[in-house]
Formats: sequence, C-alpha cells, structure tokens
Amino acid sequence: MIAVIMSVYKNDSDSFLVEAIDSILNQSVKCDLLIYLDGPINEKINFVINKYRNNERIRIFEGKENKGLAFALNFLITYALEVGYDFIARMDSDDISRISRIEKQIAFFYDNPNVDVLGTSCREFGASFALDEKHLPKTHEQLINFSITRCPFIHPSVMFRSSVFNYGLRYPEDTTLTEDMALWFLLLNNGFHFANIHEILLDYRLNEDTINRRKGFNKAISEINIRVKNMISLKQVNFKNISLIGARIIFHLLPSSFVKFAYKNIR
Repeated sequence: MIAVIMSVYKNDSDSFLVEAIDSILNQSVKCDLLIYLDGPINEKINFVINKYRNNERIRIFEGKENKGLAFALNFLITYALEVGYDFIARMDSDDISRISRIEKQIAFFYDNPNVDVLGTSCREFGASFALDEKHLPKTHEQLINFSITRCPFIHPSVMFRSSVFNYGLRYPEDTTLTEDMALWFLLLNNGFHFANIHEILLDYRLNEDTINRRKGFNKAISEINIRVKNMISLKQVNFKNISLIGARIIFHLLPSSFVKFAYKNIR
C-alpha cells in the first residue's frame, strides 16, 4: 500500500491545491492521499477540501492551530505507519505529480532493495528563474557528499520505504525552515541509502517570492549549523565543502536579483 502525505494551510491557493490533489488521484497506480490541515483554513480552501471529503482514497485530518510543516508531516507519517502502508510519498499542495510518478518510483524500489529514500528530477515553472529540467545526483555515494552543500532531493518528489520511520525517526521540528535538510542528514547518519531517478516526474511550482523565503540571516545560520555538524559526522570535511558552506551566508544575504540570476544560471 502507498500513502502520499500533504500538508495544507490557509495561505495555499485553492486552484493549485485542486491540481495537486487530482495529480495524485490520477496516478497510473492506486495510492491513498493523506491531508493534514495545518490550522484554520480560508473559505476557498475549505470549499476544495469539502469536494474531496467523501473520496474513499483521501483521509483528511484537521489541526486546531498552525504548527508548521514538520509537525504536519510527522503526524501523517505516524498515521501511515499505524495503518500499515509500505511506502510513504511526499507531495506539496501546489505542485503536480506526473501520471507515472508513483508507479516508476515503486518499480525502482523493487529493483533496488538497498535504496530507502528515492527522489526524482523535476520541471520548474512559475518564475523567471525556473529550470526546464532539474536533475540531481543519482547514486547514494554521490548524494552523501552532495548533501553537505546542496539539497540531495527535490522534496515533494521524495518517496520513502515506511521502514525508515519504524524506530521513531521523523522530521526535526526545532529547525528554521530547514526541516527537510535536517531529515536528510538524520537519515544519512543512521545509515539509510538515497537515490534519485533521472526522469522528470514532478512539475515543481515556483514564484518570484520563492527566493525571498529562502533568504535571511536566521535561515542562513540554521542551515550552516546543520551543514557543518553533518559534514563532520559524515566524514566529508574538505576545503571545497568548507568553502561552499561558508558561501551560504553570502548567498542568503545577497540582493534577490543576484540570487535569481544564480538560480537560473549556476544551479
């Protein structure tokens, strides 16, 4: 059995949410969608959610207050484990999974029993700095070193074997907007194996404000602390990694126009 987990909150777009939900319901293999409403939602979002409440493949959970993405995902992971799902996939409320995404990830898992966490390539859209194709390293060995300075996965493309979470590992909830990065390091340090499929199976939505959300001193400090700690624990200390981690401070403080240029031309 396959569960797809998605967090929804009041500032989400109702039209984007419909596209995201339908892209999961229309997958070439059957999977269930678990949705956590992270605090009160607006009328438009509520209207969309109500349209799907009677769908037998969707489970909707409602939180009384906004507690953040990590809390929402951890709640859904715990529920998925209690039900007995074999695989847990991520999905954001504004992206679009291509019709064969889940099928191809499941096939990869069966062909590669040593892999525990699997991402895919994506097409970015919705912003001037979007990439038509975004590919990340494929093998675990490549991703260990890559993760020290860059994110090893496109987060909403990821699928996990449920066994990854059997012993209490979850998204850390004490970070500043870096819960996914913190989880990747937690899993690497616990010996789990990563991989990426070099095929575009997700359309990843950006907007011009995406850059501003990723900037700021607090986020820079949180990110650098995590990266330095794990560079040491994963035995990936070298001049290149130290230099690139240090450059993250500058990256987070540069003008948005420069960062957009870098996103478009250097990634």
